[in-house]
Amino acid sequence: MKKSILLGIGASVLSGVAYAHPGHDLQAGFATGFFHPLTGWDHLLVMLSLGIWAARRQAQQGWQLPVLFVSVMAVFAALAMVWLPMSLAEVMVAATVLVMGGLLVARVELSRWTQFGVVALVAAAHGYVHGVELGQSWSSLTGMVLATATLHGLGWILGRQQQPWLKATTQLLGGMMMGLGAYWLIA
Repeated sequence: MKKSILLGIGASVLSGVAYAHPGHDLQAGFATGFFHPLTGWDHLLVMLSLGIWAARRQAQQGWQLPVLFVSVMAVFAALAMVWLPMSLAEVMVAATVLVMGGLLVARVELSRWTQFGVVALVAAAHGYVHGVELGQSWSSLTGMVLATATLHGLGWILGRQQQPWLKATTQLLGGMMMGLGAYWLIA
């Protein structure tokens, strides 16, 4: 198990680093939209970390966070597809990597409404920047929404694990996300 996790991390590190959001040359279609969140560090890290963080909330509210994220992201992506692009979208996406990393590291207890607010803002930033990139490709949006939900689910599974080494790895991931998010903000 540990070897396959390390192999996966190694493969993703060697696969080419994405600047916070260099626009992965989206064309159109379901597959393009589906693979988009899987090929950029900003997407991958935020989606997985949200799933992990949500899994560590109280059972009656944790599941609501990924559902809220996917819903808000889809709405803001749709708005961006029919509206004008937002000038600071990339900065907002970089900030979301920093924020989600901080939530993994800090292990702070936030009120339910604060959690919803943070998740909605993170989702709005990602949704808007994705919608700008997707143009008018609704099938790409569908693929992206499905991939995002899948990444949240994977994060949820990881967040529910009780192994001490995995909890330590999550802390390390959060610290790395904070560093990467800060780098993207100043770069």
